[in-house]
This record gives sequence, structure tokens and C-alpha cells, in this order.
Amino acid sequence: MKLPDRIDKFLTRVLMSRMEDIPFIIFTSFLTSFAIARTYVYLTHQDILSSPIFIESIKIRGIHVHHLNIGIVLLAICGFVALYDLRQRVHRITAIVYGIGLGLTFDEFALWLFLEDKYWSRISYDAIIIISLIFLNIIYFPSFWKRRGRNIKQILQRSEEH
Repeated sequence: MKLPDRIDKFLTRVLMSRMEDIPFIIFTSFLTSFAIARTYVYLTHQDILSSPIFIESIKIRGIHVHHLNIGIVLLAICGFVALYDLRQRVHRITAIVYGIGLGLTFDEFALWLFLEDKYWSRISYDAIIIISLIFLNIIYFPSFWKRRGRNIKQILQRSEEH
């Protein structure tokens, strides 16, 4: 089934033209990991997934390891790899893992702030929305923000002269 030309052109221009960009790769893996983590936690808490294949929680010596911690480890690894290996293919793989780490980490944003397990807190959703908006601006409006950055730089330089 072929898409109508308008929809096909829109998808090509807006979505497909950005798929090779590192910010787009990070953004899609970020949203995907967030959605999977939220769905998984919801399904296990509702006892919809009770099969032994699924992990309800990771415990090490009786301590619950939140997926926030896994996200932090992934972000740390990505930071090292990004500084160490400059090949483009490695950057794309690192971008995927970075987005996953970012999604897992910000999925438990309330835990950062309150240091309590408030998983369903609204603030975690707000953090995801804010990060998504930032990524959408980076992906779709880079020239706008470059111009704004140049304008701010010029204003700061003028204020230093006076």
C-alpha cells in the first residue's frame, strides 16, 4: 500500500532526512527506552507479566538496583567511548546506547530529586517532556539556535566594550 504523496513527502522531509543525525538517533533511543521501561514496570506492577523470564527487579545482596543506576553506567561508558573513539560508526552505536542510558536515567528522575522511590511522580514525566523538547529543537531548529547564539555573543561583546 503506497502512502499518498503529501504524507510521503512529509515523512521524508521531517523524519527520514534526520535519521542519520546523531541527535535524532539519541532522541529516538531515549524515547524508546523510556516507553519500554515505563510499560515494563507498569505491566509487572499490575501482575500482567509474571513469567519467570521477566525480571521484576534486580537485587544485589538485598539492595534493589534501579534502572536509573544502569542508565548512569551506560552514560559513563558512552562518555568514555565518545572521547576515545572518533569513528562515525562508533558514534552512531554510542548515540543509541547514550539515548537508552538517558531514557533509563530520566525515567526515574523523581528518585534523583526526592531520594525516595516515587516512580509514578509527575516530575519524571515533566523531565521527559522537557528533554524531548530540547532534542526536538536541536534536531529541527539548529540554524535558529545558532543565530540566537551569535546574537547573544554579539550582545555580550558589546557590553564588554562599554
